[in-house]
Amino acid sequence: MDDYMNALNNASVDISGEGLLDALNGRADSSMSASAAPPPVPRKAARNKQSNFSSYEDNLLCKSWLEIGNDAITNTGQRKEAFWSRVVERYNFVGEGKYLKRSQKSIMSRWEYIKAEVNKFSGHMAEMIRSNPSGMSDADKSVAAAANFAAIEKHNFTLMHCWRILKDEPKWMELKSKMDTPQNSSSSAHMLNLNLDPDDPSPASSAGKRPMGRDATKSAKKKALSSGSSEYASKIHDLNVQKIELFKDAEVERKARLDEIVALEKAKAEEAREHRKRTLELEEKRLALDQKRLEMEAEKKEQEEDEHILAINLVECQPIQRLYYQELQQSIFEKMMARRRGPSQ
Repeated sequence: MDDYMNALNNASVDISGEGLLDALNGRADSSMSASAAPPPVPRKAARNKQSNFSSYEDNLLCKSWLEIGNDAITNTGQRKEAFWSRVVERYNFVGEGKYLKRSQKSIMSRWEYIKAEVNKFSGHMAEMIRSNPSGMSDADKSVAAAANFAAIEKHNFTLMHCWRILKDEPKWMELKSKMDTPQNSSSSAHMLNLNLDPDDPSPASSAGKRPMGRDATKSAKKKALSSGSSEYASKIHDLNVQKIELFKDAEVERKARLDEIVALEKAKAEEAREHRKRTLELEEKRLALDQKRLEMEAEKKEQEEDEHILAINLVECQPIQRLYYQELQQSIFEKMMARRRGPSQ
């Protein structure tokens, strides 16, 4: 009807029957050709893919989750949207200028991955702690748990840094206990057992099968542990070799340090001995000089006294004094004669 009215209003179209029919046919042909053309395919806008999370960003995310979750003011009754909004805000605030600014979707997706992987590893670590193999340290147990994780999950555990942050936190333990409840663990246990059957071509085909029994589960677990035992033994062997090499290097370094200390102590002792020897020699020389000086002073004093006695005029003395000084002068003459003769005469 609209095409008909447009044809009537168009002054260039003949209003006779044939003209009107031709106009309507031309309109229809043009509309059909336009409708037959395929619609243009819209091009998707190119998106800039963000880089993967680094270990430092994982640590920041775990710490942000713990801090917001442990906030005594906002923790009670905190809704999920508000909680994650605060986590994202803290993450981007602390990491500003150091890491990429992440969206809430990206951070929540990364946290779900961290939560699942760390929870699986925690189970392997708890099993290793319960078995408590003799002669294994905590570091050896974590290595063994990582080997069991790799054997069962078919990929390595790469979030050890996150596990160290979360493992002893009450907030994480509370979340882990919720994740380990039957309603949550049934689906995860089913997913863990999907690839244990080599005849099962796809996960979807096992959805309607009967769940594995206790004996079958134990058998599958033993098979997985036995497959990882060789890798575990190899890693333990490598660790022992590394420990022995480190011990040898440390022993060589310790011996070198001891030899250096002994050499230094010997040098110090020799230097102290030489110092004491020089000090004694100097002291002996000083004493000899002092003795010689005292002898010279005594000799000089004795000479002065002898000269004084010899200078006395015996004629002017009283008879008693004359006899006294005469004897002194005589002894002085004898001493002088003895000095002249010398010790050999």
